[in-house]
Amino acid sequence: MKPLFFIISLFPRTLFVSLVDLYTYTKIYKLFSSYKITKVNLEIAYPDLIKNDVELLSKLSIRESIISGFETIYTWGRSVHQSNSQLFKIENNFLLSKTYKEGNGLITVAIHNRSVDMLLKWINSKIVTVSLYKKIKIKTLESFVKKNREDGESKSYKTSISGVRKILQELNSSGAICFAADQVPQRGLGEYIKFFNRDAYTTTLVQSLAAKTKAPVLFAFINSNKDGFLSTSIKQPKYIDHSDSEHKLLLNKNIEEIINIRPIDYSWEYKRFKKSKPPGTDPYKSI
Repeated sequence: MKPLFFIISLFPRTLFVSLVDLYTYTKIYKLFSSYKITKVNLEIAYPDLIKNDVELLSKLSIRESIISGFETIYTWGRSVHQSNSQLFKIENNFLLSKTYKEGNGLITVAIHNRSVDMLLKWINSKIVTVSLYKKIKIKTLESFVKKNREDGESKSYKTSISGVRKILQELNSSGAICFAADQVPQRGLGEYIKFFNRDAYTTTLVQSLAAKTKAPVLFAFINSNKDGFLSTSIKQPKYIDHSDSEHKLLLNKNIEEIINIRPIDYSWEYKRFKKSKPPGTDPYKSI
């Protein structure tokens, strides 16, 4: 499949962005559920915004999500060097390798800002990781994505009990793991934690692993800017307590701060609040 993605990636990015701008100008995007879900999520996250600002933020978010899809295709079709060359700035580059070399294991937490695959390819070019991925319905694509995420000696496993065992084994061997922690987990694998001041069913995996192994935690994410350039940031979480017996790492508070750096970079089209805490109602019911 790589040759196919390579051919698609030959399409000029500037022309692609122009087509996306034409698409958003026509307002056709308002007909799709991705826009409606985005709008609901932004209304929850930023309740003080007026209607026009929510609609503008939703439009810009949809625009960036489409462009980030092109970034993923580019990553899938290109070499590590070519993919990494799209990242024009690395903030705290030293922090990743320094923490990894300390030999205490490493939990690298990603969120769905821009292309997760571009981010993971960059991380895997710096250190060896064991990562988790969500099941993809198209088996051929799933096999390709898994292989693409296993550059060098890195490994990638499906998000499951078996996959969790693999990443725990890696941490116990002082290795590094990497996975996105901002999606809704299966029932029984999370708990309700405030996310933008609303109870959201949230993974406890990061919290549990940090408390059990005492491994350091780093956040990794990609941002764009007004000129369209991409940058990668590595940050230490502000809110973490390895000693808390209930594994209460304030994961969502860290994620909120990252999202607030540039909200349009975040993938708001995902039903983050779909498992409402009783007696709460499903905010996406009318979509």
